[in-house]
Amino acid sequence: MARWDGIDEFIAVGEEGSFTAAARILGLSVAHISRHVTALEQRLNTQLLTRTTRKVVLTKEGEIFLHQIKHLQHAMDDATQGLASHQTTPKGKIKLTAPVMFGETFIMPIVHNFMHDHPDVEVIANLSNEQEDLLEGGFDLAIRLGHLKDSSLKARRLSERRFIMCASPSYLRRFGEPHTLGELHNHQCLVGNSSYWRVNENEREKHIKIAGRLHCNSGWALVDGAKKGLGIVQLPDYYIDNELNSGELVPILTSYQPKQEGVWGVYPPRQFVATNVRVLLDYLVTGLKE
Repeated sequence: MARWDGIDEFIAVGEEGSFTAAARILGLSVAHISRHVTALEQRLNTQLLTRTTRKVVLTKEGEIFLHQIKHLQHAMDDATQGLASHQTTPKGKIKLTAPVMFGETFIMPIVHNFMHDHPDVEVIANLSNEQEDLLEGGFDLAIRLGHLKDSSLKARRLSERRFIMCASPSYLRRFGEPHTLGELHNHQCLVGNSSYWRVNENEREKHIKIAGRLHCNSGWALVDGAKKGLGIVQLPDYYIDNELNSGELVPILTSYQPKQEGVWGVYPPRQFVATNVRVLLDYLVTGLKE
């Protein structure tokens, strides 16, 4: 029996905690998964999984083996992708994740164009505001916004975003326009996920506390509230570009605007980037500039 037999099946079961989920991910039958994992255990003379009627749990030996064998799986992927990098036509599966709103509005339309041009590519997209673990989740690509945390992941800058403070002309006529950060205490601020806004004062970035009578975790809802004169809002430019261009919203306190942040394509630290991922990154760089 080949030494690699059962390895992919075991990793999938160990990560998903289920033979059924592993079968779905690998596109194999549950019987196939179970048979190959059992054969692997027999070959190693070690029980890797504890099976019950309700769930599958890694044994201590299984946890150790899973951690070690994943490095070999990644090395195999690198070798395979090294060959794939010489392909001229993207093909195969890409599993990606992106924030919900940004993914729906900007990323997926570009992905759809990419898929239209490359019919041999399959995409599994998970739009979530949770920051997914790429290695644990088996993701080939993640779209991340803002400052990246230190990590072993690789990243390509795709675009930029700016945070802008703005209000409707009707609000400013009624309550006046603030010219210093201190004046915000006298105004209604529309509060999103955080009650702090990022600003740049004297070339130093800082956070200031804001307050108001509208709190909402939807950027689009805050845009609507600002347009209807409920208060001042700070949002990324892609939420409000149309309103700024039409004059429905007016930028304020522009000298305190924080510096641009990156929009990133982040991918696992493999030696080679598969052709399909590399070409999709090119599409995203071009598409996000349009």
